[in-house]
Amino acid sequence: MIFTDNVEKWSTSICFAVLTMIPQVHVSAYTQCEYSLVKVNYVRDCPTDAVSWNKAAERMDCQSIKQNCSGLNPQQHVFQYHCVVNGWMNATLEVCAFNRSILGYCTEFNTRGAMIQDHYATDCTDHEPPCPTSYNSAEAYKYPTCYHMARQNRLISQENPVSSTARLVENTVMMFASIIFGVLI
Repeated sequence: MIFTDNVEKWSTSICFAVLTMIPQVHVSAYTQCEYSLVKVNYVRDCPTDAVSWNKAAERMDCQSIKQNCSGLNPQQHVFQYHCVVNGWMNATLEVCAFNRSILGYCTEFNTRGAMIQDHYATDCTDHEPPCPTSYNSAEAYKYPTCYHMARQNRLISQENPVSSTARLVENTVMMFASIIFGVLI
């Protein structure tokens, strides 16, 4: 009986030790939400003025999407219309998601993470017109050079599909390497 008690205590200690070694990842419920994937439309062009942006927002009707990602304060965190670039910077898409503060980069929608985020490869503070060092993601239309860059990248990848496939493979390998490295730390 003593042996069984010791094994049980030992296994409980090991489980606790293993669980404390696993990195805890907390993603704010106010940014990531799988319900954003309900309405994702790839579009040729995004609106570049407030009037057309508001018309597109009415058409998408983001407030009608039932979601439970708002946490304890759903009045402050509602889905909003966004038209942004994708993670590969070669397409534009419309999506209903929580808005974020973007810190001087183009705004992207990460389809894997189901969230709006900064596209860190594209600093837009030196574009014309420049984006500010901090802006609301739901106002991305004010910085259309991000859309133009995505369109140019799309045209380049259509002209040279081999290099775009190689870039995609390279980006995927880098992403997995980053994840593995992050888990090991």
